[in-house]
Amino acid sequence: MTIRDELNAHVARCRKAIAADQAPPHWSGANLYGADLIGADLSSADLSGADFHGACLRGANLTGADLSGADLRGADLSDVNLTGAYLSGASLIGANLIGADLRDADLTGANLTSANLRGANGIRSAGPIGAEGRLIYAVSHVDGPRIYAGCFAGTVAEMISAVEERYADGTSREQYRSSYLAAVAFVAAVGTSNPENP
Repeated sequence: MTIRDELNAHVARCRKAIAADQAPPHWSGANLYGADLIGADLSSADLSGADFHGACLRGANLTGADLSGADLRGADLSDVNLTGAYLSGASLIGANLIGADLRDADLTGANLTSANLRGANGIRSAGPIGAEGRLIYAVSHVDGPRIYAGCFAGTVAEMISAVEERYADGTSREQYRSSYLAAVAFVAAVGTSNPENP
């Protein structure tokens, strides 16, 4: 049985369990290092903590999948559907997300360092900003964009409040405050017009 067959069987068991209102089976922590999963349907699968380092998931369906804590370093996630996926704490360092759909995805604590987001849907980034050289991301959600910056995750209003509190005083106050607020305004337009995806 191939890795793809095992994953497809796992997803089928998940869907059957969900339909029967039972807890879906887990495939968390799986070792899928460098696996070829092009076009695989892994929607709603529990793949938390799985090792996808260097895996090819091009065109896969990961809608609603739990990828919390997953290792996706250097993975090819081009044209992957990650709508509503849970990527909290996932490592996406150097991942290829060209053309991926990230609408409604949860990126709390995810590491997107050097990830290629060109043409990705539902996400916008800006930076580096502030003394920390932080990157700011906004992900389009039904009830408005979610902002992610370092360990911060929240709404636009919550991010503005956090910036105002963080830079309430100090010599660099106005410089960093202005930079952060401009970046937040830019990324918060994720639901309107994206230069890569008009």
